[in-house]
Amino acid sequence: MQVLSEIQGRDKDIIDQVTVCLHPEPHSYTGEDLAEIGCHANPLIVARIMERISVTGLARVALPGEFTMRAFLNKKMSLVEAEAVGALIGAKSLLGLDMALKTLKGELSSEIYGIREKLLDILTDIEASFVSDNEVDEQEIKRSLKQVMESINSLVESSDAGHSMFNGVVTTIAGLPNAGKSSLFNAIVGYPRAIVHEVEGTTRDLVSEHVLIKGLEFVFYDTAGIKEVAQGPEQIGIEKTMDILGKADLVLYVVDATRGISRQETRWLNIGKRTVLVINKVDLCDYNAPLLGDMDVVKVSAKYNWGIDRLIDIITRDIPDNAPMVFLERHVNLMKRAMSYVRSGIETLDSGLTLDAVTIDIREALSALNELTGDEINLDVVEKIFSKFCVGK
Repeated sequence: MQVLSEIQGRDKDIIDQVTVCLHPEPHSYTGEDLAEIGCHANPLIVARIMERISVTGLARVALPGEFTMRAFLNKKMSLVEAEAVGALIGAKSLLGLDMALKTLKGELSSEIYGIREKLLDILTDIEASFVSDNEVDEQEIKRSLKQVMESINSLVESSDAGHSMFNGVVTTIAGLPNAGKSSLFNAIVGYPRAIVHEVEGTTRDLVSEHVLIKGLEFVFYDTAGIKEVAQGPEQIGIEKTMDILGKADLVLYVVDATRGISRQETRWLNIGKRTVLVINKVDLCDYNAPLLGDMDVVKVSAKYNWGIDRLIDIITRDIPDNAPMVFLERHVNLMKRAMSYVRSGIETLDSGLTLDAVTIDIREALSALNELTGDEINLDVVEKIFSKFCVGK
């Protein structure tokens, strides 16, 4: 129910004309009775209304994430879905939004509940054999546990890609000094973000920029040129380059076409998870790089913007049509824990120990999954999770 009304001060003066919308329990967001006030969007008006409400003693300012935490505690959503609310707010790309929305709709929760049901069925069959004459087929139990482990593993295996797709693909532009790294960086981001100069060693610190490409966020880093001998600020820059190379989801290794790629450079080509070899300055000369396995090679002229579209096509080629369901660290850690106990249960069967020992492993796996969904979790952990949310969510 929504009504048009006025909020008055202590002296009956009108603070603002507002709309008040009532959300009765249990159909509200939190599952409790809620009232929503819509006022004019002036911070001064909002402050006066908040002050007027607070002096009544009937309400207080919500803690970060408190509305969603109450929704979880009132069984309106699983903890997985509640965390998706925070992910939805924090998403920086269209793919990130889609991933968070699918989790909020319950896709991951359904997968987890399905896995949990399979484990409960296995546990029930084993425990029923303890109080009856029916024997269980240990090989069948083992097959069922392997199926469960494969289901969890398929979710965990996609989590690295999911994390990158949600948080941004860390992309490092690296190469020898004066290879044209900063020019390539500027060509990709679309404006002169990094200093470009013919003198070597211009870039001595990491320069970063977030770029949205085909709905996916890339975090590009322009780095100091790699060289064997350096000192002072230049050496510090190179150390930072090597550090970010090791963390990179994608490396664009730039080679000057007029100089070609040296043998010493090949050791730096496989530091990141994936490397694309970029032959720059092809406006000056043509150069055919040696075969380097299945590594993608792109010829460009960053100065004249030649080949940049082709490079973009290559770095976005592996964006999947269906984004991974797992992308939050807590979810990954608990799934790995559950999987380790299922694996332990299989090993227990192989070792010839009694089925009692197997039930212990299954219960521990169930405990990890219940912690994931929030069916079995300490309130302090819950409060810590929601403390990362913004106020009002």
